[in-house]
Amino acid sequence: MGRHITVSGVALEIEEKGQGRPLLFLHPGEGLQPDRPWLDRLARHHRVIAPHHPGFGGSALPDWLGTVDDLAYLYLDLAAALKLENAVLAGACFGGWVAAEIAVRNTRRFAGLLLSAPLGIKVGGVTDRDITDMHAIPRADFMRLAWADPAKGEIDYTQLPETELAAIARGREALCVFGWKPYMHNPRLKRWLHRIDIPAHLLWGEQDGIVRLAYGEAWKAEIPGATLETIPAAGHYPHWEQPEAFDRALLAFTQRL
Repeated sequence: MGRHITVSGVALEIEEKGQGRPLLFLHPGEGLQPDRPWLDRLARHHRVIAPHHPGFGGSALPDWLGTVDDLAYLYLDLAAALKLENAVLAGACFGGWVAAEIAVRNTRRFAGLLLSAPLGIKVGGVTDRDITDMHAIPRADFMRLAWADPAKGEIDYTQLPETELAAIARGREALCVFGWKPYMHNPRLKRWLHRIDIPAHLLWGEQDGIVRLAYGEAWKAEIPGATLETIPAAGHYPHWEQPEAFDRALLAFTQRL
């Protein structure tokens, strides 16, 4: 359990660990999963601040909050409430989309932006699917596309207590609230990525089948000066599947800031 803070009328649960340069980490649609090794790894060199998105974990989802725009402004208010300065803004998957929406608005409190396989932009034509419909495919197919080694991502749901199962279901429902239509992207975001005025680094798992590397190249092309790095033996969640390699890549980026 993390600590709780109320920001702009929204009660958020936040995991906080480590010392050093602040790192505001926005989690993927599969949830924060703070018990996986990634959090301890990143906390060796950073003060990691990782909120559970509204509707996930112990964070509230008020009925007036329902768009990624809302999340972007909420986390800008959180950064102000925490008095973050010279921080790193990072996001994975859905959280990468939110981080990009923050960065096109206001980067005053941030020194750099790290995006790990972000969703959020439209690259292909109207009928082209840039992002795998994670809600329309069997779970086994999702695991095969999302993980280089699906065994690393398996969760035995039969062993989870009812409270955890309810939290997982609630998080998936919240993800649909924020990203169902249009599916997991903002049709206008790509046009505003040029506004990102801090160093940006993209990380991509080499076996990502949810958003493939060509999608990452499209992100890189739209953000001025952005760099792109791949992580071997990783799918869509390199911070979970290869936490050491992810930590090394993030640290190398933050040390350049």
